Amino acid sequence: MKKVFLVFSVLVLSLVLVACGPSEATATGYGITHQDYVGVVQVTVNKEGIITDASIEEYYLVYTIGAVENPSDNATDIVTGLSHGNEVSYAKYFSVNGMLFTGQSSTTGLPEYKNADEIDLLDWVAVEANAKAYVEGTQAGTVFCADASGAKHATYAVTEGDQWTKSASGYGGDRWDWLGQMTEVELALIGTSLDDGYSQNSDNKWVVGDAVTGATLTDFPQYYEVAHRAYTNALQLLVGVE
Repeated sequence: MKKVFLVFSVLVLSLVLVACGPSEATATGYGITHQDYVGVVQVTVNKEGIITDASIEEYYLVYTIGAVENPSDNATDIVTGLSHGNEVSYAKYFSVNGMLFTGQSSTTGLPEYKNADEIDLLDWVAVEANAKAYVEGTQAGTVFCADASGAKHATYAVTEGDQWTKSASGYGGDRWDWLGQMTEVELALIGTSLDDGYSQNSDNKWVVGDAVTGATLTDFPQYYEVAHRAYTNALQLLVGVE
């Protein structure tokens, strides 16, 4: 009898939450997108669990913001790596909210940046709470290229505010319509509950549920994953779970 009563109580509580809870909730998800950027996806979800609005932004990591043009020949505070097949110099030190990451040169790809605990920067921002802290740090001025002591570097990539974002900096230029692709991803999310998954058709366009999108970017799964984080966070707000 107690078990039946407990099940009945949970059912009643669920009905109350649906009936009396907010009609919609807006929440944000954070994580890695396009391999080496921090993506921020915000979604609004109604009480039926359907996304009614979505927006995407991306924040630069050191692999973009830390590029150093024409470093001096005897510079000891740079590392090198490959970007699109070209050797690029980067600031060796990168401070994230007081945590110093030190770069190591690579001949096969981007430099590796690790903190004192040998945790790679990309692994660190893969954790949603860390990605959120990173984004907030870029706006608070606590993320920057540094010197060996951890102080802000005098000349390397002095970046502030919106300059950290792809939208504000005009990412893609004439090469690639970043804004257009993000719009397609946003449209793909709206009207779904993210429970039908996604696939890619023979035209290289991503399909969400039954809807064929205009998005063709190869890293769509990463954007979808961050969107799913935002969706989960919104559902928790709808039922009052902190």
